[in-house]
Amino acid sequence: MTTTTASDSVRELLDRAAITELIYTVARAMDARDWDLLATCYAPDAVGDYMNANVDGREAIIAGAKAFLEPFDATQHLVGNIQITVEANTATTHATFIAQHVREDGSGSGGGSSSSSSSSGQYILGGNYDDVLHRTDEGWKITKRQIRGIWGNGDDSVLTPPVS
Repeated sequence: MTTTTASDSVRELLDRAAITELIYTVARAMDARDWDLLATCYAPDAVGDYMNANVDGREAIIAGAKAFLEPFDATQHLVGNIQITVEANTATTHATFIAQHVREDGSGSGGGSSSSSSSSGQYILGGNYDDVLHRTDEGWKITKRQIRGIWGNGDDSVLTPPVS
């Protein structure tokens, strides 16, 4: 029989709070284009599974985020419904997101699927983040992130990087 002590319960609550804060920090760092802060969220050997690309290593994850996000004039990632399972020094999370992407020039390559002028230059994507995390000397770090978009709406040409 497993006995849970008060200190075990407190540690689990502290772990859950730290992990939740980490998930929120990823979103804040992406929206602020704070690449140093984003790097603190990932382990050096982290991997990413991002719908259309697999990425190996923290530096490659940050480079990919920069390449994707910098063409936007603004983004806002709202994260919620975070579910956390902690087992010793490993945790898994599932969270939902809604991410708004804005390009003031109104388009990427043009011809998006917008049906109204109010969504021109904007695309919203909803989906899931599924993470594996490990406890380190510096706190919890993401070691694997899987992103899956479930739905989208707006001018999808906004997602096409501008040609330079």
